[in-house]
Amino acid sequence: MKKLRWALPIAILLILMSAPCRGQSRNKSGRPDLRKFSSDQLKACFNDVKVCGSDNSWAISDELARRLPKLSSEQLVACFGDWKICGVWEGDGWPISDELARRGNLQELLVRYWREPKVAIRDGIIDVAYHFDTPEVIAFMRKVLAARMEDREDLYWPVNYLAKKCDPVALKELSSGRYRNEGCMQYQTSVLLFGKCKFRPAIPYLVETAVYDFCGNIIDAAERSLHALYPDSPKQFDKLEEMQVYFCGRAHQEGFNVHCGPG
Repeated sequence: MKKLRWALPIAILLILMSAPCRGQSRNKSGRPDLRKFSSDQLKACFNDVKVCGSDNSWAISDELARRLPKLSSEQLVACFGDWKICGVWEGDGWPISDELARRGNLQELLVRYWREPKVAIRDGIIDVAYHFDTPEVIAFMRKVLAARMEDREDLYWPVNYLAKKCDPVALKELSSGRYRNEGCMQYQTSVLLFGKCKFRPAIPYLVETAVYDFCGNIIDAAERSLHALYPDSPKQFDKLEEMQVYFCGRAHQEGFNVHCGPG
């Protein structure tokens, strides 16, 4: 009987020790239920895990992104300039511009772009505009590119937007290679545009630089563009070096002054 008398209190003690303390918000997996915390608490949790009990910054950011529809449009625009307002980074999949684009009201943002002093907010407005395929946005992107208010990598999105329309000015800008700082997966879509648009001025960039890129996806995109520009070229090459030498030779034959080879 002694064993039975002690077994029950010990079992109860173990259950109490394993149970979450009152006031803690945890789901069945044992992880904190982030939905139970205020947005201010979640934003504070980025710097202090004790606030919400989670060090998973991605999960916290996802929960805050889920709440973006509750914020005003003015708050969302301000988030481009200060991520702490929303607790969400636009660079993590464009959640802020996605929500603003869903709401429409684009004209007001396009007008604001030209009087907005903060570069980060202007970049965010470009992100919103990128969602739309309209004559108004095409004209806006062309004006942005011509004005060159940001003479740096941030012009990539207006350039890429217009390049997808086979705009020769944008394609020429893209073929400079100055926007290679974009991620591998994104930039390969830009390299494919040279072949899609049959933009022959991009051939020097393709044979001198793109086919030697450290990213295999970009090398593949460059080869596909070159095949489109030289449709009579061999469909396949046994070695990468054979492809590089072949298209370099074709560029020379066409009269391009190219210097091919790594480095």
